[in-house]
Amino acid sequence: MKALLTALAASAIFIATASADWVIESKIESPQLNSATTTKVKGDKLRVDIPSGPVGAMSSIVDTKTGDAIQLVHSQKMAVKTGSEQLKAAMEAAKQKAGIKGASSAELKPTGQSEKVGDYDCDVYTWSDGSTTSKLWVAKNHPQAAALKAFEKQMKSGILGGMQVGPDTSTLPGPTIKTETTTQGMTVTNTITSIKEQDVDAKEFEVPADYQTMQLPAAPPSGK
Repeated sequence: MKALLTALAASAIFIATASADWVIESKIESPQLNSATTTKVKGDKLRVDIPSGPVGAMSSIVDTKTGDAIQLVHSQKMAVKTGSEQLKAAMEAAKQKAGIKGASSAELKPTGQSEKVGDYDCDVYTWSDGSTTSKLWVAKNHPQAAALKAFEKQMKSGILGGMQVGPDTSTLPGPTIKTETTTQGMTVTNTITSIKEQDVDAKEFEVPADYQTMQLPAAPPSGK
């Protein structure tokens, strides 16, 4: 579940429902997960493929409208289904463990620095609320800036919006293509390396016929 949440949290920064299909390549670096990832977006659904997770290759399929999720463990040919309430509970537990409480009062501040991320010139912004510090690389001249900004806005209204921390980034002059966030001494860096508009097969969001499916048990009520 930690790898799933790490990958989805990173994706939530960039990905959202849109009329077109998209394939986004990115790189996640963190104590829990260091891997290239591929995120495929079609309608309300997204799929994150991780080639080198804790148990080998994994994929996470999420319906951003309903909040239902499926984690595919390819080495075991197993599909683990998670309901929206379970996913919300896991997200809240992760926030509490990280010491994140309620809405952030932090403000985005320009650092005045400019750095190149891949082929794109980026302005660097930062924010901190005491428990979490983050740097954002904003590519205001990215050729797909409008689409990426639309992704960010739409994502905040979906189930994964609950995974985002910090101030509202919709006011930034372009899309964020790299983030570096530190909480309780743990740093997670996510960098977009490629984004393409291309058709994605609907079967990518289905459980393979030869996989065993199980439902993740609901957590018992607190105090029991």
